[in-house]
Parts: sequence; structure tokens; C-alpha cells
Amino acid sequence: MGSLKRRAAIAPLVSCLAMLASCANVEKPITFNAPADLAAIKLIETTMATETNMDKLIGYYADDATVLDIYAPGIYKGRDQIYAGFAPQMAAIQSMTHRVAEMNVATNGNFACAASQIEFDAVLNDGKKMSLSVRQLDAFKKIGNEWKIVQQHISLPIDPKSGAAIIDGPVNARGGIAWSKDPLPGPASTPEEAKAAIRTWMDVGGASTSLDMLMGYYGPGEDILVYDSFASNLRGMKEVRAHYAAIMNSYTDIKLEMPNFVVDSDGVFGVQLDTQRITLSMKDGSTQKLALRQSDCMRKSGDKWYSFLEHLSFAVDPKTGQGVVSF
Repeated sequence: MGSLKRRAAIAPLVSCLAMLASCANVEKPITFNAPADLAAIKLIETTMATETNMDKLIGYYADDATVLDIYAPGIYKGRDQIYAGFAPQMAAIQSMTHRVAEMNVATNGNFACAASQIEFDAVLNDGKKMSLSVRQLDAFKKIGNEWKIVQQHISLPIDPKSGAAIIDGPVNARGGIAWSKDPLPGPASTPEEAKAAIRTWMDVGGASTSLDMLMGYYGPGEDILVYDSFASNLRGMKEVRAHYAAIMNSYTDIKLEMPNFVVDSDGVFGVQLDTQRITLSMKDGSTQKLALRQSDCMRKSGDKWYSFLEHLSFAVDPKTGQGVVSF
């Protein structure tokens, strides 16, 4: 009898604990661009822009971060390579100032991306002055309570006629993106499912054979930005479509290899970075080989993934200043 009473007393407690566990497993609501997250990302970006002390700079990167730098070969994997790649560049600088021509940040509290155009003026140790205008797409992940860069893509645009890097060209700044009312619609998948879907997204979308097929990977709304390999700063589906129309109509077949590919996601927000070897069978019968780099910040809408911030570039030969366009 006493045992039955104890069971009766315990039953409501078990029920309450079960309810609490159920509540704990409910997804936290996504807050797009919460002020505290925005402020934190912008502070990191502006601090890093003129930090030349590598011991301080390296602290902003995750242990397994991947960086696509301006000059070929220009890919650094992990903190050791990032440190080794940037240290000689930083050591050559006596002083540096910068101006952020534009910066667009998107975050859901777990991941964040910052797409920027930045103008630098530097005085080198030998007294020479240098000006540089770069495009940059940084992907962040909240690790513990700190934002860390997990993917970074820095580039100079290439002149389409000469093939030379545009080192200090005019910056086509267009200001802030007008975000939609529901920038990260979801619903969420598991991170593992998201990573697999984004890999498929690149394998298939990166080898698009028609303009309509390619455009199915952007959006789904008008709040999108693309920094292309040249000097374009594209906004909205109409501009992206017009920009790629001639390119997509110039070839009959495409083969894509990705020697490097990294991806991360929480199931709603995704980030990917890759290097590509593209072989195009052109309509004039020729073959063209391209050595492209690409990074994307993506969102899940329904059962599909879409790019809404994208950066495409060619590495630059440090000796000639020419874009490394082919492989």
C-alpha cells in the first residue's frame, strides 16, 4: 500500500519533468540581425581591418578556419597556415588606415556573414605608400560565447580586357541591403542534412547548363548580393540574371571539379567555400578552363537552399599582377 502511494506521488513529478524536457527541446526562435550580434560582428570586422599584429589577428579565427587570400596560391587551412600566410604581409606594413565603403551583415545568432568592400591606405616599412580596394566575404560561427571566422574570402576584381588585378580601382558601393520581412524562412533541417544538401547544391548548381537552372540557386527573394570575379556589385535577381545571361549562353557543356570544399550549417543558415576547376565546351568549338574561387552564405526556404551573399574571384599572380584565370 505504501509503495502504491509513493508511485502515485512520483507520477506527477515524472510528468512535470517530461514536460520540461519537451520544452527544452523546442527550437529557439531565430532572431535575424539581433542588435548585439550585429554590433559584435561589425566590431570584429573594423578591428581586424587595420590590425597588423598577427598574434592578435589570429585570435579572431576558428582553429579549423579556411581562408582564400588575394594572391595565388592563396588558400590557408587552419590557424597555422593562416598565420604563416598573413604574417609576411603584416610585417611589411608600418601603418595602415581604412575606409569601409560598404558592409552588409546577416546573422541568426549561430552563424553570421559580412560582405564588405574596404579601401586601405598603407605606409610600408620602406616608406612606400600603397592603396588597395578589396572585396571580402567573412563567415562567422558562434563558438562558445565568441564569434570566430570559419571561412574568409578576400579578392581584387579582375579587369575583363587585360586580365590584370584592379588594385586601387573605384569602389562601386551600393550601401545596405533592404532585407525581406522573413530573411531566414526555414524550416530547419539537421546540420548533417544541411551540409549534404549544400554539397549537392554546389555539385549541381555549380555546373548549371542554363540560365534558368543557375538562377534557381539564388534568392528566393530580392535581398541578395553578388561580388563577381570582375568589378560588379550585383543586387537582386534581375541584375544577377542579366549579368550571367551572356556567360550561360556561351557554352554547350560544363565539367566541374572542386579540389577544396568546406561547409558548415545549423540547418537554416549555411556557409560554403570552395576552389573550382571548370572546363567549358564553348559554342565556337573551343575549350576554356577556369580556376575559380567561390564562397556563399545560404538560407533554407522550404526544402531548398539558396545563395543570398556570394563572392566569386580569381587569385592574383603576385609577380605579374595578372589574374590566375585558368588551370
